[in-house]
Amino acid sequence: MNQENNIYDKIFKENAEMIFLPLVESYLGSKLVYRKSLTAKIQSTIEREVDFIYEVKLEDGSNFLLHLEFQSSNDTNMIFRVAEYHGLLFKKFKLPIRHFVVYLGEKPSTMISELQPDQIFTKFEIINLCTINSDKLLSSQIPEELILAVLSNYNKEQTEEILRSIINKLKNAIKDKALLQKYIQQLIFISRLRKIDDKTIKILQSMPILIDIENDTLYKQGISQGKIEMIIQGFKSGISLELLSKISGIAVDEISSILKQKSLL
Repeated sequence: MNQENNIYDKIFKENAEMIFLPLVESYLGSKLVYRKSLTAKIQSTIEREVDFIYEVKLEDGSNFLLHLEFQSSNDTNMIFRVAEYHGLLFKKFKLPIRHFVVYLGEKPSTMISELQPDQIFTKFEIINLCTINSDKLLSSQIPEELILAVLSNYNKEQTEEILRSIINKLKNAIKDKALLQKYIQQLIFISRLRKIDDKTIKILQSMPILIDIENDTLYKQGISQGKIEMIIQGFKSGISLELLSKISGIAVDEISSILKQKSLL
């Protein structure tokens, strides 16, 4: 995955409960009356090899993959293993697949061989941020929703108006200077997804009471706040200085200087 995308992921994950769960509720038309956060790390079997896989064609002309697995004992998870194989094989070969498990045990198999309807993956649902009306997000008092308005639906001619509105609302909603700085930096970085981070910084320059970019030594070095945030978040995620240099186009010595100014080195 692109290292810059990792930083976007980190920002969105930090704000997930405040931003995206309400969006899901709106999409579903119902409140989430219960939720429990689960670990997001999933053990992968991508490197596991299937026993046998063939591309075959029948007399009637049908063409598909034939997958054979050999199993000597009753494995209660076999159905889920085969389901996982199905996704990986279809992703690679883009052909229909028929799976056969050859059971080698002494007694008849008791393994479940068919998924229930609610266990079968058939689709995912899309929440298009670019189609959400900007007024809906701008009316929020939640900072995480306000900064998301930069990705919402508005005319390009309204870009400056939308950015100023977001910044002013953040300023009014957040009195803690350090917290305000955090959301401003997130806004700058997220605005890169719409290629308007330079415009965001210019607007902030005209609002020195909010963030004193003109007197920021990093700004004087010609380094945008968006890149600064990318470097900080990347370093916190464990990305090496050398790789950060390649991603940002900034020399390792300058990256070290940035991190030292932010008390990270």
